[in-house]
Order: sequence, then C-alpha cells, then structure tokens
Amino acid sequence: MSADGHETEARLEISLGRRGWSVSALSSLLRVLQAALREFARSTDRTRELFIEPSRPLLRASAGVSDDDLVLSFSFEVPGESEASDELSRIAFDQLMSGLSDFIKVLPQKGLWGDVVASPGSPRQDSATARRLDELRMELRRFPRVRLRHGARSILFEGDRMEIH
Repeated sequence: MSADGHETEARLEISLGRRGWSVSALSSLLRVLQAALREFARSTDRTRELFIEPSRPLLRASAGVSDDDLVLSFSFEVPGESEASDELSRIAFDQLMSGLSDFIKVLPQKGLWGDVVASPGSPRQDSATARRLDELRMELRRFPRVRLRHGARSILFEGDRMEIH
C-alpha cells in the first residue's frame, strides 16, 4: 500500500514499439533487465534475505499486445509467499525506475549548436549501479520506441529522445 492507502502496482511493464526488432536485441534487453532488477532487489535490507534462501525469487514475465505494441509485464515470485512477492516487486521496480530516472537526468545533453555538453552532475561510471543503469539504457535505445511503466511512473525511449513522466 502507498502512503495514501492505494494499492501500488507490483509489476513492471515494458512496451516495445510495433516495428520489428532483432531477437538478439530482445534477448540482450531481457538479460540486462533481469540482472539490474536482481541487483536493485538485493540492495535493501527488507528484500536482501529473500535472495539468500534456497528457494530464491523468480522473475516472471507475461506478454500481451496493446495498441499494436508488445507489452511485457514482469513481477517477482517468491515460492510459497504471495505477500513477499508483491513487496519485493514493488521495491525492486520502484528502485529501478528512480535509479534510471535520476541517471538519465544527469546525462550529458546536446547544447544549442548540437555539441554534447556535460552536466555538472554527470553520472559516475565507477559504481556498479551506474554501470548497470548505463548498460540498461543502451539496451533500451536499441529499439525504435520503448516505454517502461511502473505504477504512475513511466520512461519513454524513442531514438535519442528520453521522457520521464
């Protein structure tokens, strides 16, 4: 539950634009996304212990079509524990969306004449999390259009353009 008493989504959706994409790009995106989500899920005290258990959480995916886009929906499943699964999913997806949003906000931007201008808060590539987020960003950019959505937050990648909502 969120602070205002409303249930927050315990899933992450990725909508891929309707144009064809290479299977290797999709495979690579899924591999990098899974690694990033597991890293974020293990980063908090509330969820770290779930990954120590012999029956570790599984990242599950389902697929559908909406407005001609392929929509992949992800959630974590902790064998035998539905409440832990929802909490783990919310925490991991909240952290991924926050981390990716913050990472994007400090990326170098193109100046008025098209030159790349580094912002004073450029992301530090020396942290494992920053490297993982940059790897995910690069994988997402391989698609003509892709939107990540969790709860009320979304991030759109369309060519070189990125929008955070």
